[in-house]
Amino acid sequence: MLESVPYARGNPNDVSEDKKRIVKNLYLSNIAEEFIAMQVDLEIPLVISILKELDVYRGQIDDSDDYNW
Repeated sequence: MLESVPYARGNPNDVSEDKKRIVKNLYLSNIAEEFIAMQVDLEIPLVISILKELDVYRGQIDDSDDYNW
């Protein structure tokens, strides 16, 4: 049986303020969410939740409006 990964699931409230600050700083430095998650040992959805909580998450850019179909 596989052991659970310590960062497999989480709640932004369970993440330290220091780690949240690191997530925010990396994101504002244009580091992708996937790489931030690897650096701070969190899952990508949790990183995104933290970024949303901190009101800095930009999400995916939708370029479909740039085309005149």
